Amino acid sequence: MTEHRAVIRELARRAAVGFPLGAALVYLVFLLGGLFAFPAPEGGVPVVTAAMAERWGNPVTAALVQFLWSGLLGAVLETAEVPFLLERGTALWSGVHFLLTAAVFSLAGWQCRWFPYRETWLCLLGLLLLCYLLMWAVRYVGWRQDVRVIRKGMGLPEEPEQPPLRKALPYAALAAGVELLLPWLLRLLDARDVPVLTGIFYPFLILPLFCFFSSWSLAKRCRQLWLAYPVLCGVLTLPCVFLLYNSSALFHVWVAVIAALAGGLLGTLWEKFRK
Repeated sequence: MTEHRAVIRELARRAAVGFPLGAALVYLVFLLGGLFAFPAPEGGVPVVTAAMAERWGNPVTAALVQFLWSGLLGAVLETAEVPFLLERGTALWSGVHFLLTAAVFSLAGWQCRWFPYRETWLCLLGLLLLCYLLMWAVRYVGWRQDVRVIRKGMGLPEEPEQPPLRKALPYAALAAGVELLLPWLLRLLDARDVPVLTGIFYPFLILPLFCFFSSWSLAKRCRQLWLAYPVLCGVLTLPCVFLLYNSSALFHVWVAVIAALAGGLLGTLWEKFRK
C-alpha cells in the first residue's frame, strides 16, 4: 500500500512538471518553424495550424485547446519512468504507459490538426515508438545498475561489484545499435525521393536525443569513463556517413559528440546536486 501511495505521488509530481513543459515545447516548435519558414508568414508567427483555427472558430480558442492537449501530452511523457519505481512488472507497465502515450498523442494530434494526412500520423507515431524504445532501453540499463546499488545498501545478496568498464559496455552496445544499424533500417522505410527519416529525423532528433540521454545516464553511474563516451558516439557515426550518406553528412559526428558531451556534463552536475 505504501508503494502504491509513493507511485501515485510521483505520478502527480511528474505530471505537474510535464504539463507546462509539454505546452511550452509545442509552442516552441511552432515558433521555430515560423521563424525559419520561407517565405515569412504574414501577420506574425502562427501558434496553431490554419485547419485548427478554422475548426475552433478563432485562433485564441484554438490556442487554448492546443495548450491543454499539449500540456496533457507533456504530462504523460514525463511519467514514462514511473514504472521503474515498481518492484515488479516493469516491462508490462511500461507497455501500458506507451499505449496511453500513443492514445494521448493521437487524440492531441487529431484535436489540434497536427496530422494533415493519415500517413503523417503513422510516421510520427512510429517515430514516437522508436524514441520511446530507445529511452526505455537507456533507462532499463541504468535501472539494473541502480538495483545492484540498492541491494548492496540494504545488505541483501547481490552480484559482484562491476568494474567501470563493464558498467559502460551496455551503453556502448546501445550506441552501436543506434548509430550503426538504425540508419540502415530507417533507409529501408524511407521514401526514395525525399528521405525524411534518414535525412531529417535521424540526425536532428533521434541521434542527438539518444546521445544526450544515454550519456546523462552513464555519467551518473560511471564517472571514470563517461568522457570517452562522446568520442565513441562520434566515431560510431563514421561508417554510416560514408556508406549510407556522403561526406556532407560529417556533421553527424559533431551532433553526436556535442549531444553526448552536454548530456554527460549535465548528468554529472545533476548527480552532485542530488547528493
